[in-house]
Amino acid sequence: MTAAEMTDRARHAGIAGAIACTTIFALTVGLSFPLLSLVLEQQGTSEAAIGINAAMTPLGIMLASPFYPRLIERFGTWQVATGSLILSALLILSLGLTRSFGAFLVLRLALGMADVGIFIVSETWINQLARPESRGRVVGIYATALSVGFGAGPFTLALIGFQGFAPFAVGAACCALAMVVVLAVRAHAPDVRGETLVSPLGFLRRAPTLLAAICIYAFWEGAMLSLFPVFGLAAGLTVAVATSALSVAFLGNTVLQIPIGWLSDRSSRRQVMVLCALLTAAGAVLLPGLPDRLPLFLAVLFVFGATAGGIYTMAMAELGDRFSGSDLVAGNAAFAVAFGLGGLLGGPITGAAMQLAGNGGFAGALALVFAAMAALANLRRHRG
Repeated sequence: MTAAEMTDRARHAGIAGAIACTTIFALTVGLSFPLLSLVLEQQGTSEAAIGINAAMTPLGIMLASPFYPRLIERFGTWQVATGSLILSALLILSLGLTRSFGAFLVLRLALGMADVGIFIVSETWINQLARPESRGRVVGIYATALSVGFGAGPFTLALIGFQGFAPFAVGAACCALAMVVVLAVRAHAPDVRGETLVSPLGFLRRAPTLLAAICIYAFWEGAMLSLFPVFGLAAGLTVAVATSALSVAFLGNTVLQIPIGWLSDRSSRRQVMVLCALLTAAGAVLLPGLPDRLPLFLAVLFVFGATAGGIYTMAMAELGDRFSGSDLVAGNAAFAVAFGLGGLLGGPITGAAMQLAGNGGFAGALALVFAAMAALANLRRHRG
């Protein structure tokens, strides 16, 4: 069934199912990044090496994303999502059975290749079913739910610790639960099979600013998930406080993405994107001087996470405004390539900056990329 043929009830069920699946799965992602970083840090691995190891997941995302439109066209959305979840669960369990740096590299590369299928399917599903007049709010709800999942990951890790096999088992169990959700709502998946395939790489010319926005957000996320715990420990925080503070950044996403989406439905998505980028750059500048004033530190992290996530929300909503059908599948695959590239760069660049300048390097790297994003989005307000 195409999206145009669906009733409102079917649309709402499909959107809810896609959001629920991705939220559950995001907990696995939010758990695994700091978990593996802390395991490596305990073994004496340098910050730069931790960043390189973390970059294997986004590298896998970037390499696999161009192939997903053809897989979706051939097999359908829910079949691809189910296969990705099964493979992700097996890879997470495998990560729990080793402490080898080299094995982590290979398994995290494969995990990225599997993970990205969930996000391409879910975001295509949501944007295809959302109506134009409420797309900003729907995408805001999705981003809020996604942030709940990502933020719950570090919080879960703070509760159960990073020692032993237990956190890996929790991650695999979340994949299994997400698969149950996909199977329950598969009848409401929009059908995009049979349409002319569009190259994801062609979107570099069609929507360069949107792809840059996704890349910058992924840079932020990769840096935060892989190196913020290290930043916190260097600032004198305990493991529990550092991981909980990371959850606060994602809590900002949770609370403020729906208002950001609502604002963009009534104004300009591009203007909101510029504002979010500027506020995120300002937040990064403030972070290094605040860990000894914990309430203020957490307040800045809350806004910092919300505005960083707002850039992703605006890019996704604008993609849905401008494209549909197979174009939308290709656009989401292109988003995943951009996400992979940003995540690939975020960990190593921020890790290298920290080795050169300590915690100031962490903040400086993030401030520079978001200031550049604000300038680009402002310059290309009318050119895509």
